[in-house]
Amino acid sequence: MGSPISNDAYNVITALQAKLEGMEAYRKYHENDSGGPLWQQLNDLDLQAVRLLSLELDRMMRMGQLRVDASGQVAVAHAASNTSVSSPD
Repeated sequence: MGSPISNDAYNVITALQAKLEGMEAYRKYHENDSGGPLWQQLNDLDLQAVRLLSLELDRMMRMGQLRVDASGQVAVAHAASNTSVSSPD
């Protein structure tokens, strides 16, 4: 029995979840530490990664690249091929 989502989608979702967990840990460490900006700097780096991963997940959803069909192939929706993703300001 295979996964109902593509391997690429699984990887993006897993990486996003890991980054979000890391950010929560940094928040807790920052609350308990008076030693400087380390935890905030690490949080800021992970926030950039979360934004990129979120954009990629959004792109995959719009392009229909999340699901696999019964044969195990990525079920691609009929979407415009000129779709581009821009970064939020």
